[in-house]
Amino acid sequence: MPERAVRRPAAAALLAAACLVPAQADAHPKRRAGLWEVRSVNADSIGMPPTRFCVGDQTDSARAHLDRSPGARGSCTLGEFVRSGEAWVAESVCREGKSTVTGRAVATGDFENEYRIDTIVTHGTPGAAGRREDREAVVARWLGPCDPGQRPGDLVVPGMGTLNMDDGTFRAEPPSRAARGPAPARPVQPPSPAQPAGGVTPR
Repeated sequence: MPERAVRRPAAAALLAAACLVPAQADAHPKRRAGLWEVRSVNADSIGMPPTRFCVGDQTDSARAHLDRSPGARGSCTLGEFVRSGEAWVAESVCREGKSTVTGRAVATGDFENEYRIDTIVTHGTPGAAGRREDREAVVARWLGPCDPGQRPGDLVVPGMGTLNMDDGTFRAEPPSRAARGPAPARPVQPPSPAQPAGGVTPR
């Protein structure tokens, strides 16, 4: 067999392997490690403060990414995020009695400094009258390294505490001095009457 014929299959195999590497490495969206601020787009109108989430190097994986764990969750089935052009799309289906609730989440951004997730939730059986759609969106921005004492997976909810999304542990937020207010002043005790010599109290 000519040497050129041997080289062609080998070169094709190497090229195919090289093409598979980016696809495997880019199999799911992966955020930059550090502290992210996540808020609803209508948070200002309803007075909801943003949350903060500590992302580690292994936080976003095939098992859980963008705070979503694909698979069956009670009456819901959550799909994983898959690449769709420049975006990532995840589908979900939930059963509520005889009706079906479907969700479609679209994530965009560079995941280094910012990202956004737009979600459309449709209530009702496909083709039925009276179907309703709810739309919501969250935006996130990278703040820097996680705060001292934080662990990857820590979700900080202002006014409540910290929930670790990996192991489910919860740490309540300690009340601040500002929330408690200044300590009440102690009452001043009046001086006791002077005792005469001999220790007898006058009547």
